[in-house]
Amino acid sequence: MLWMRWAIAGAAAVAAAPLGQQVFMVDEGTAPKLDMSWASLRRDRVLQLGDQETVLASEMEKWWLRAQGRRFIDVTEYPDLGKVNAQNMGVLKVHFPALEHGERLKEAYEHVSDAGPRADLAKFTSFYTRYYRSESGRRSQRWLMDQVERLADHFATNTSISEFKHDWEQRTIILRIGGANASRTAERGVTILGAHQDSTSFLPFLRSPGADDDGSGTVTLLETLRALGASRWVPESDVEFHFYSAEEGGLLGSQAVASAYEQDHVRVQAMLQQDMTAFVKRGTTEKVGIVTDYTSPALTDFVTRLVDAYLDIPYVRTKTNYGASDHASWDRAGYPSAFAIEAAFEDCNLQNIHTSRDTFDHDEFSFPHILQFVRLSMAFVVELSGWA
Repeated sequence: MLWMRWAIAGAAAVAAAPLGQQVFMVDEGTAPKLDMSWASLRRDRVLQLGDQETVLASEMEKWWLRAQGRRFIDVTEYPDLGKVNAQNMGVLKVHFPALEHGERLKEAYEHVSDAGPRADLAKFTSFYTRYYRSESGRRSQRWLMDQVERLADHFATNTSISEFKHDWEQRTIILRIGGANASRTAERGVTILGAHQDSTSFLPFLRSPGADDDGSGTVTLLETLRALGASRWVPESDVEFHFYSAEEGGLLGSQAVASAYEQDHVRVQAMLQQDMTAFVKRGTTEKVGIVTDYTSPALTDFVTRLVDAYLDIPYVRTKTNYGASDHASWDRAGYPSAFAIEAAFEDCNLQNIHTSRDTFDHDEFSFPHILQFVRLSMAFVVELSGWA
């Protein structure tokens, strides 16, 4: 019965797609090879649909939930995320400083350009899909790894890049930028910027360019790296850039990383997620959406201060509901997290994400809007980790 419903929905989606959006320039011409067996598709997973709602669902049923627009967190492997930190309240002692790096950030913003995001997104969306269990999802991750390595070479401090391995082929990428003051890192913790690299359609073997969700957040982080490297920035305390795998599978990649940090007693000062940073709905005023649910209120207020100080557009407080993006994994683990999104939630790109229409070749996709989030990302890491 489920397969019948999916088949009907799939046929309807293809038929409804505008003619010009049924043809794509992609790096492969056929549906991707998927890293999953029939048994794994039918195996029950534990999903949280809300704070008080937990269900058992197979991988196939997860696809159906996603097609219906239902948000969920797949907690199968991490039912106890956050319990260690709950017993160690010291991890929650964080420092959100007064803003003091305005002049240096103003100079650093001179290095921000849309040339890199345009080129990066053209390549990133050319993969047939970046679904985390697909062959093309693994290849897109390797390409992204190459870009991060190249940008890391421009930093005037120690950097390290690692692939965080999962039970599927696509890996989470973690770039660590070493701070000049080890005692400050020990005292305050690492500052994290995150985005998710995977994409999905309502069925994983369909075309999924994922330009906005979350190609836009990914290139936001890449341009942040490019501009900070060109500025010869060296942080006082350690900073990490995370490119998560399997967000679309129920925050699987970020849960794995947050769980590892919790088990290893890694101190995290703050985490900011950038997911969907490009869409400006026709007829609306350009704003940054600052998400207020499943985030740290204190860190969220700090992010609004950054918007007021460093961006050319205002913010709007908004809610995205349960399991919206990878910040929720860090919030659940007991770490301060925040989430910036392209607009008030009701004005986001909700009609095109998770379809073949999530492309960048239309007038509501704005590269200048992405650059505002680059400025926010730069301000976030510089003001929290310092400038040595």
